[in-house]
Amino acid sequence: MVALTLPAAAAPKRVMSLNVCTDQLAMALAGPDQLTSVSFLAGDPDLSVMHKEASAYSKNRGLAEEVFLAQPDMVVTGTYSLHNTTALLKRLDFQVEEFPFTQTLESIPADIRRMGEILGREGRAERMATEFERELQSAENAACEPVPTAIAYDQNGVALGAGTLADSVLKAAGFRNLAAESGIHGMAPFPLELLVSLKPDVVIVPRSLSDAPSLADQIPRHPAIGALKESRIGTFVPRASWACGGPFTIEAVRALRTLRKDVAPCAEKTSALR
Repeated sequence: MVALTLPAAAAPKRVMSLNVCTDQLAMALAGPDQLTSVSFLAGDPDLSVMHKEASAYSKNRGLAEEVFLAQPDMVVTGTYSLHNTTALLKRLDFQVEEFPFTQTLESIPADIRRMGEILGREGRAERMATEFERELQSAENAACEPVPTAIAYDQNGVALGAGTLADSVLKAAGFRNLAAESGIHGMAPFPLELLVSLKPDVVIVPRSLSDAPSLADQIPRHPAIGALKESRIGTFVPRASWACGGPFTIEAVRALRTLRKDVAPCAEKTSALR
């Protein structure tokens, strides 16, 4: 009996991305002229590491009407995008692939591989995912004592706790996340008084929006935080590197690993007494 092998599905020639996180995965992996449109948020430097690359693409606002007019072969989007758009596109028989919002570093390689498979760029995706995994393993192997404390303290006094990508990055870089240890799950208000009393080794604050000053920026820059003389206070994390999960998120791990070595160098291991 002769075994019949079905041909692999052809890679889509025209792809639209409707979500800032899928925008960046698609831009990193797509072939020439394969990606035809990305979301308007792809050009925002506070949300997209690849904001410069995004200038080469037309922009969309995630509306079904835009997709219908463009008639792409494939649509990639996020589960947190406009749900009515996704449902309507599926009813109109568009091919739509949804990606969940990444919450852990460990899930990023799978997202890279999946986008590579969707775009027919498996080889490039495998190399990218493997390198990401290799560097994550390197960070894990470098774990040591003492473990310094840190908190990501955002606008309006919101902290990034357990179950966030920031929490996963902090742990990989060798920090204890004080927000998670204080019972914060996800993004939630964190009392300024509690932060000051805990005296974290590192306080990660957002970049100020110099072109649009806001009262929301004042809380993470409160004088009480500035008075923590033993704490390192700054942005530290490369811009937008943990706003979405992608190959670029490793840059946040690298930056914080460097900071961790400076804040709390690894203790020398002593040989066991014989």
